[in-house]
Amino acid sequence: MSLRERLTTTTRVALAVTAILAIGVASLSTISYFSVRERLRVDLDRALLRETEAFAASIVQTSTASPGRDLHAAARVYLETRTAVYSNSRPILMIRLSDGRVLSNSSVRLEDAPGNVSALDAAGSVRAYADLEYRGEAYRAATVPVLDKVGTAVAVFEAALPLTPSRELAAQLLRILAVASILITVLGALLSAIAARTSLAPLRQAAASADRITHARLAERISYAGPNDEAGRLVSAVNAMLDRLEAAFREQRHFLADASHELRTPLAVVSGHLEILEAPHLPQQERSDELAIVADEVARMGRLVEDMLALARLESEASRPFQLLEVRSLLQEAAGRGRGLGLQTITVDAPGDLWIYGEPDQLMQALLNLVSNAVSHTPATGMIWLTASATRDTVRVCVEDNGPGLRPEDLDRVFDRFYRGGGPRGAGGGSGLGLSIVQRLVELHGGVTEAANRQGGGAALSITLPRAPAPAD
Repeated sequence: MSLRERLTTTTRVALAVTAILAIGVASLSTISYFSVRERLRVDLDRALLRETEAFAASIVQTSTASPGRDLHAAARVYLETRTAVYSNSRPILMIRLSDGRVLSNSSVRLEDAPGNVSALDAAGSVRAYADLEYRGEAYRAATVPVLDKVGTAVAVFEAALPLTPSRELAAQLLRILAVASILITVLGALLSAIAARTSLAPLRQAAASADRITHARLAERISYAGPNDEAGRLVSAVNAMLDRLEAAFREQRHFLADASHELRTPLAVVSGHLEILEAPHLPQQERSDELAIVADEVARMGRLVEDMLALARLESEASRPFQLLEVRSLLQEAAGRGRGLGLQTITVDAPGDLWIYGEPDQLMQALLNLVSNAVSHTPATGMIWLTASATRDTVRVCVEDNGPGLRPEDLDRVFDRFYRGGGPRGAGGGSGLGLSIVQRLVELHGGVTEAANRQGGGAALSITLPRAPAPAD
């Protein structure tokens, strides 16, 4: 079993939220650290830039006030003046003349730092920033050339500040961010675990109530006290599925009970007449009559079992591919086959160019079951009509007869399994499954069935199916 399978949903949700929070906090801390560190560097460079600009302004002012004054004296005056300005954290200021003399306000000899010798060369100096290392200490330095009136570099001015304070500040900030990130992540993990447990509590209650549902307790439903969110919709869908399962089990029990009842009667008849046939001195004619009765009941049981198997196959088999069918041709074929079932007159009245999608064998079986039902309940000299009409979206096929018709209380039940109505119409010897098979076949085609009485006498059983567009050709 993998680690994911061993962890509970609450733990997985809490870990996922904690991981996202940790990544977010770490990213924010990293960005903050590098932003502050860069800001400190920029501030250092700005301070050094202001110092070089102050030196340049001082030299220009001195040259204007005392044209004959040499650069060495002016630089010394500037260093003394700037040294008095700073009380602490003063920058290191250094002026290197073209003759090699160095004037500085600090005892730190940055002119000897590796890489700084070439930067202080007046002939090749340029305005630049550099990081220097001297005796284990890091410095940030800004270097500018000092030009005479004709533009010749006569000296180099350099201002430098130690990097240790800014680096210590950045390191302290990094430690603070690390501790804050850990604390925020731990706190977020605890809060996410509490939130996940609270949010999933309705699901745990639903699972506990679902455990109580068995085949003997299908009336139980999953209780859910949460909002109508994904979990609420899931529970509603499961409860709806349980409603369907309960209805299916109930229908199955009714079906088995009805099937047992239907088979019990012919079995009792067969058993009784077989006992009569055991009589040793039974006349031959009576024996033949008893055998005929037994044969009829066995045939009736065979038809019942075949209808039950047909209905069971319809409930379980996969749907067959549909094709475009013309309604009038379908009715004419059903009428042609139905004429072999009896002596009744069967007519077809259907407009042309009416089309439906369907499986031809299944629809033909449904129509023949309706025709067979009409033949069974219509006198030999009676009439049976197959008609079709249409709306914009549906096609209605009706099988009518001039038999005894249906009682009002039978109209809503004629398509129920094993139902045989009272009165003359219910006196036939059918299995009571023929019209149920019709209803199931029509449902597979997205249609509905309906029973009514025909004006003038007789029954009218109809099926309504979705209409299909006529083919282009």
